[in-house]
Amino acid sequence: MANKPERVFISIDMEGITGIVDWTQVDSNHAEYGYYRKMMAGDLNAAIEGALAAGAKEVVVSDAHGGMRNLQPEDVNEAAYLVRGSPKPNSMMEGIDDGHYDAALYVGYHSMNGTERGILAHTISGATVDAVVINGRETGEFGMNAALAGWHGVPSVFLAGDAAAAAEAESFVPTITTAPIKWAVGRYSAKCLHPSKSRALIKERASFALSNIPAVEPYWVNEPVDVKMRWITATMADIVCVLPYMERVDGKTTSCSFDDYPTALRGLRAAISIAGTAERR
Repeated sequence: MANKPERVFISIDMEGITGIVDWTQVDSNHAEYGYYRKMMAGDLNAAIEGALAAGAKEVVVSDAHGGMRNLQPEDVNEAAYLVRGSPKPNSMMEGIDDGHYDAALYVGYHSMNGTERGILAHTISGATVDAVVINGRETGEFGMNAALAGWHGVPSVFLAGDAAAAAEAESFVPTITTAPIKWAVGRYSAKCLHPSKSRALIKERASFALSNIPAVEPYWVNEPVDVKMRWITATMADIVCVLPYMERVDGKTTSCSFDDYPTALRGLRAAISIAGTAERR
């Protein structure tokens, strides 16, 4: 790699974007969404600029929030490829298996469900999932996605989001570089950097992270993979047990095991989709 990255992958969520503190701001049905999708592009472009400054020749971005059509193509730096729309086989990480990347970056990320002082903290689906436990360790979206990158031999070197998301990323990948851009006061309130300061910080730290890739080992989940899922209701546990690979642990918890990590990730996403058909009662 000659100390410069050739190909860089970016997964961008929305809850951890500069200034966002409420679900209405990340929901396309609400008036504020239009403003905050512009903020999302601003944070993303800062990371892209950091990657280019570090010498990257190719940047691929996966829009990873909700329906995954949040970024307006003209708002994204023209140096990057944009993967958008849903469903995507690798969901938030679509494109990570498209040849080898030198590094993966995460922008706009949030912490897992139940995190104290985590802005809009949840795990994949706040309507269905209370917790996901992989090989005995509770894991949020960063850990799940970093493990998929790691399975493909790609180190996760940078994360931008709220301070709780940064701390969570560091617990999985101790040598990761982070850019915390807001600090929770409560789940729906935070002390936030000005957008210009957020973007300067993201660009600077993303560029540094990509100059420091050898310091970061790809995050790896041992195989076979055991996945326990605690659902919001017992009805959801009832319904996901129609899946032939799923076993009941207790009233709201199910368990399954897979030979390899990509299959495990697909299996848990399938369970979440099915759980979403249950009435929340």
